[in-house]
Amino acid sequence: MGELCDEALANLYPYLDAELDDGEIERIRMHLIDCPPCGDAFGFEQRLKIVVRERLAEEVPESALLRFRQALRGIEGPSV
Repeated sequence: MGELCDEALANLYPYLDAELDDGEIERIRMHLIDCPPCGDAFGFEQRLKIVVRERLAEEVPESALLRFRQALRGIEGPSV
């Protein structure tokens, strides 16, 4: 891995979250095109973010929330 790979991987999430300036974004974008291993890593992380966001948007069934609350009470100990 070269210096550009290190820079790209160090800025993985800021790049995916569009938190970099235009010059940095373009430099990393061009590197991802030219470097298949980095492009694959970024593609995986990008897909993972989408799946996580979609799953978080789903409503949790009330029965699952009840089980979570009961489990937490067991961890915390008896109420005072």
